[in-house]
Amino acid sequence: MSDSTLAAPVPRRTAPLSHRLLDVAERSWPAVLILVALIAGWEWACAALGIKPYILPAPSAILTAALNDVPGLSRNAGITAWEATAGFVIGSALGALLGTAFAYSRFLARGFLPFIIAANTIPVVAIAPIIIIWFGHGIGSKIAVTAFLSFFPLALNMMKGLQSYDRTVADVFHIAAASPLQTFFKMRLPSALPYVFVGLKLNVTFSVIGAIVAEFVQADRGLGFVIMTTYRTMAMPKLWAAMLLSALMGILFFLVVAMLERIFVPWHASMSTDP
Repeated sequence: MSDSTLAAPVPRRTAPLSHRLLDVAERSWPAVLILVALIAGWEWACAALGIKPYILPAPSAILTAALNDVPGLSRNAGITAWEATAGFVIGSALGALLGTAFAYSRFLARGFLPFIIAANTIPVVAIAPIIIIWFGHGIGSKIAVTAFLSFFPLALNMMKGLQSYDRTVADVFHIAAASPLQTFFKMRLPSALPYVFVGLKLNVTFSVIGAIVAEFVQADRGLGFVIMTTYRTMAMPKLWAAMLLSALMGILFFLVVAMLERIFVPWHASMSTDP
């Protein structure tokens, strides 16, 4: 079958950039409003109720602590971001390969999935020390922990997505004598993309968690290291600053994946039915 025998589905026309920006603003303002109210209430409660800083520091104290150590926090955040990104890429690649193999081989799926599920149930705080012993105390062990934590969601979603194609379309490809590669890239992979991005969204948040937990176990830098050292010294405003910075990192990574999803699968119904 020639590449032009079966035309790809015509994607829906996307709205102009200005309309999309307005749509983003409309979707975001409730969260922004709640965030502002939460910060204001938090600041008021700390001052009015006399809450001790070691129990709950005020937002202004957290901001001051962050501004007083911008170079240090930035450097450690960059290290954690690199560990999370590298682990995300490696874990996602392994997950995609395994998911594809499982989708095409029932024997492999039945043989390996129980062990993969069992490995995924092990708490990351339990497996992290073992991985660090295997890979050493450098940044490679942190990346390995992150990859371990972030490959499983994509493996399952890739397998499910590749198995969820339209059987009628598959019959058309069969009648047109499509090659296995043409069937994969023109039918099965496009059908799997919504599932793939669900897995990637989970992976990208798990990657930050994996990097932080690995730094808890053994590290001399990174946001996890900052959180542990400030906990020991009871420097709670800086601890909260590092914790909130890690949360912001996870949100930014998630938004990047969500943006890529809108670029690569704008035709999917979920793109127009999100709240």
